[in-house]
Amino acid sequence: MKIIKFIIILFVSFKNFGQTKSVIFHNENGEQVTKEQFYKTKDNRKNLDLYFEKDSIQYGVLIKRQRFGQLDKKTFRTLKNYVTELSDVTIDTTQNIVINYLTANTKKIDNKKSKSTWNVLDKNYLKKLHKIANINQFWINSPECDNLNYYHQNKINWITDNDDLFKKIFFPYQVKDANYILIKPDGKFYYYIGEHSKYQIWELSKKYFN
Repeated sequence: MKIIKFIIILFVSFKNFGQTKSVIFHNENGEQVTKEQFYKTKDNRKNLDLYFEKDSIQYGVLIKRQRFGQLDKKTFRTLKNYVTELSDVTIDTTQNIVINYLTANTKKIDNKKSKSTWNVLDKNYLKKLHKIANINQFWINSPECDNLNYYHQNKINWITDNDDLFKKIFFPYQVKDANYILIKPDGKFYYYIGEHSKYQIWELSKKYFN
């Protein structure tokens, strides 16, 4: 998790990337690389390029889109208690968990009649997901989201991450679109950052939970 710690220290705010200023580039491991090396290893299928500014210095950082990890018992217990408190749904110790997490970095839609066509919001998404394994699924959004109406708030039970706990544990940086997390009963987890579909979640859940 070296890169996670690196970004937490580095991150102040996401700003428009000024190409006229000098930039310090880092790869997925947090190591400084040349501009040429940075763009050569940039691959949207595997990583995302994020840009930050601190003390008038700009940084380009590559972030892996997917990671496997293990929550320690205390953190996992805190997470489950937190989700239960937010949702009034008790998580059974034998249940797998799927979190669909909506980031703050999404554009507000002024046209209230406009709705997202993202297929994770389709009716059959949950129906098929629950057939894969014993899963408890939750829709979580960043407290900075201001366009939940666009994401079918009238049909989807979005729950606000008031304490930014998911950001602190999994996402110390902001990316466009949404992320998802798969968590096993023993605290082992997998997460994917950025744009994805219901088919991707279904396939990964089959491999991960079974």
